[in-house]
Amino acid sequence: MALSVPIDTRDITVTPIFKHITVENVPQSELQQRQVLETLEVVEVRFAGSKLYSPVFPANAFWKRDGHRTITYAERWADQYREFLEGNDQKAAGTPLEMLKPYGISDAQLSLCRALRIYSIEALHHLEGPNLKSLQMNANPLKEMARRYMADRSAGANNANTIADLQAQIEALRAQIPAKEPTPAEVEAAIKAADDEFEAMTDEQLKEKIADKVGSKPRGNPSRQTLLASIRELSAA
Repeated sequence: MALSVPIDTRDITVTPIFKHITVENVPQSELQQRQVLETLEVVEVRFAGSKLYSPVFPANAFWKRDGHRTITYAERWADQYREFLEGNDQKAAGTPLEMLKPYGISDAQLSLCRALRIYSIEALHHLEGPNLKSLQMNANPLKEMARRYMADRSAGANNANTIADLQAQIEALRAQIPAKEPTPAEVEAAIKAADDEFEAMTDEQLKEKIADKVGSKPRGNPSRQTLLASIRELSAA
């Protein structure tokens, strides 16, 4: 049974990454009649399941107002900003996707999740709508794996010893957020690789794979699409 320490999931499908960028200061360039460059602290905001949308804001820019107080993006994600200032690796919050290995997640599906900015089991579990659909044929199997993991975690939430034992493993697995975003072509390649995992099998191989899961081959002469749907559902069960 998989367990981990519960975390605040309000922002779990959003991953900030702070970095420096160099931009031209246009007013100063015009004033000095030469190109003037300046280095800014910014935050790139990545949304789980989003292929292309990753807005970038100045770290000290206005995020929201709390009464008379202005809260910046650096304050919104204070822990991540502190790691950035100290020169440490910025790591994704939540439980690493590798903890879904006992639930059937494949290497291709792990790559797919990372390409789509899904960095934790909690993010996958909370994924809905178009962002969930971006996983295409893997959406339902992956969502079911996350659901089962979260159910098992809730069932064992009072086992303090087991939680303590697994926390070290979880910390060791926590992934550094990729500094470089995947290109659209790389995202599409990851989707295709995850979809092709069973597509490359013959019908007979699919039947044998199903037999390994349930103890017998499908009866009759099911279509290839039925075989593919069955093995994907069984792999997530």
